[in-house]
Amino acid sequence: MITRAHDARTAILDSAERLFASRGFAATTIKQIAAESSQNSALIYYYYDSKASLYRHVLERVINEIRSEAAKRLTDDSDPESVITAVVESQVAVLNNRPSLQVLLARELIDWKAAHAEPAIRSLSATLFERLRLAIAAGQGTGAFRADLDPTFAAISVIAQVGYLVLARPVAGILLGRGTDGPAPDDIRRFGKHAAAFALSGLRGPVATDLQTSFRAEGGS
Repeated sequence: MITRAHDARTAILDSAERLFASRGFAATTIKQIAAESSQNSALIYYYYDSKASLYRHVLERVINEIRSEAAKRLTDDSDPESVITAVVESQVAVLNNRPSLQVLLARELIDWKAAHAEPAIRSLSATLFERLRLAIAAGQGTGAFRADLDPTFAAISVIAQVGYLVLARPVAGILLGRGTDGPAPDDIRRFGKHAAAFALSGLRGPVATDLQTSFRAEGGS
């Protein structure tokens, strides 16, 4: 019984996610979600008291999945660099598993200014984002990361790289030669590895080569 209920809710959330992404919140109806999920409208209202409530649960599931993906990659004693890599990889894993999420999140940010997602984002801020911020601060404390960076701004910069692909899919697709449909799944995976490396490089700061060190020692500028 529990399994059937779980399967029904999953089918409803999956269908709602696809329809909200393709049609938008206003144009999507509970009746359409019921047909898409092979469930009845009464059951949807049993689980969610309104379309807005269902929509919020769809968004919350996204945030929770990012958090769960990060948890798979982290331990209590993960070093700062591992935390940064895990956060980026978790974003990419969730977005690549369900391409409709990219459109859904872009719609929410542009159409609603994250109003429906705000509670879930605040929850993520207090957990995974805070761990990312503290990891950056810890790296600064050991001298591994630049001390002149604000840890909160740096944490936002880390997650914003993948966020750009969500908000500007057609632009990124054109830049990659994929057209306005946006990056392919393999592009996103590769970008995830790049984003993690890029973030770590920026946090570590410039590394002087032997030639540069010698040049400066001799009075060069």
